[in-house]
Amino acid sequence: MTGSFTAELAERAVSFGGVELTQPQLERVRQCVLDWIGVSVAGAQEPVGRALQAVAVGEAAAPRCAILGTHVRTGPQSAALANGTASHAHDYDDISFWMHGHPSIVVAAAVFALAETRGLTGSEVVSALAAGYEIGARVGLAVGTGHYVAGWHSTGTIGAFAAAAGAGKALNLDAEAMERALGLAATQAAGLKVSFGSMAKPLHGGRAAAAGVLAALLAEQGFTAPRGAIEAPQGFAATQAPGFDDARPDAVMAGRLGLESISFKKHPACGGTHATIDAMQSAFADHAIAGDDVERVRLRVTRYMLDFCCIPEPTTGLQGMFSVRHAGALVLAARGTGLSGFTDEAVHDPAVVAARDRFEVEPHPDRPAGVRTEVTIRLRTGDDLLYDLDERVPATDDELPRQWETLAAKFHDLVVPVAGETAADELVARIARFEHETAVGELLALTRPEGVVAR
Repeated sequence: MTGSFTAELAERAVSFGGVELTQPQLERVRQCVLDWIGVSVAGAQEPVGRALQAVAVGEAAAPRCAILGTHVRTGPQSAALANGTASHAHDYDDISFWMHGHPSIVVAAAVFALAETRGLTGSEVVSALAAGYEIGARVGLAVGTGHYVAGWHSTGTIGAFAAAAGAGKALNLDAEAMERALGLAATQAAGLKVSFGSMAKPLHGGRAAAAGVLAALLAEQGFTAPRGAIEAPQGFAATQAPGFDDARPDAVMAGRLGLESISFKKHPACGGTHATIDAMQSAFADHAIAGDDVERVRLRVTRYMLDFCCIPEPTTGLQGMFSVRHAGALVLAARGTGLSGFTDEAVHDPAVVAARDRFEVEPHPDRPAGVRTEVTIRLRTGDDLLYDLDERVPATDDELPRQWETLAAKFHDLVVPVAGETAADELVARIARFEHETAVGELLALTRPEGVVAR
């Protein structure tokens, strides 16, 4: 076998399809099967088995949860998994730099799944969402940036805690049960940054949402879990977050709520690419220039960004979402930076490929962290245009009305092609007064594809 250790493992695994086991080896397999069935039957009679049976039966007996944008209905864990994954497919979803990840794909996916099964009102959903956002922000701040820098994808890891808190609030768990739910989330938390640029990255959001639902449902059944699972020796922080500081959340938040840390994306790509797009677009508008006027572009990124959004030559649309060179090249080549800019076709567009060659990326000497990018545009005249835009920050209270209009326009662009304009208009109107909603399931039903017969 050749190649990496992982590749060798894969080769070894697939080779078993044609390997003949000896009779002693076959007997060992039989014995494993015998023993597994035996312990499974006996374990099913124990409290741990019965708790999981209750959750599983509830899932199978009540497929009441909508998978958004489809006619499919399923149980809450599967709905959370499907909706959480789908909502991160374009990397177009909201973000919190306190959580160091994407809060709504995990929290909303978990809460809405349980809202449908338990018949929650809009105001109850609002409380559950706020609880999830709060815990996600607080865990994220306490964990610090070292967790993410080490290679963990916080949306998958910290997101499990956020989802469990939101789901637990949706189920009206008491404090003792909520701590058990967070403990169950801790032991499920996972997600690796090596997955960026593949389908595994959005899966992190779906798995975290489903983990949160499972944690809350099991806690409701009395399932036990360690106390203090985040901060305990050999707990989440000790194993995954060496920079853990439980005083940091209060110091940073200064009385604000976790939901106040959330900002929204203008482009369907990794947040680290946005400064490049915005700088290029601003330069073209400010100086009335076009791509042909540009000789080259230098992007000085933080060392933090080199590991997740600087794929030099993307070969798929998913990889394009994590390439600052591709993001800037879209503007240089006069291509759109919407959904069409991050497809397999877009990354192979000859004009975009040629434009990418005019970008050089290097680490900024004075910026180890953050997602701010210094963009220097060298014009063919020899002049340099320098843009060094601030990192995205959440809207102020005064900016919220304008932000609603921007998000409503984005919503229509995304939803009308699927559900139609009438449904999109009704959704926007009802979400505008969501806390008064009495039928959350009916609201989600409006996302079904227009003119498609239900299965």
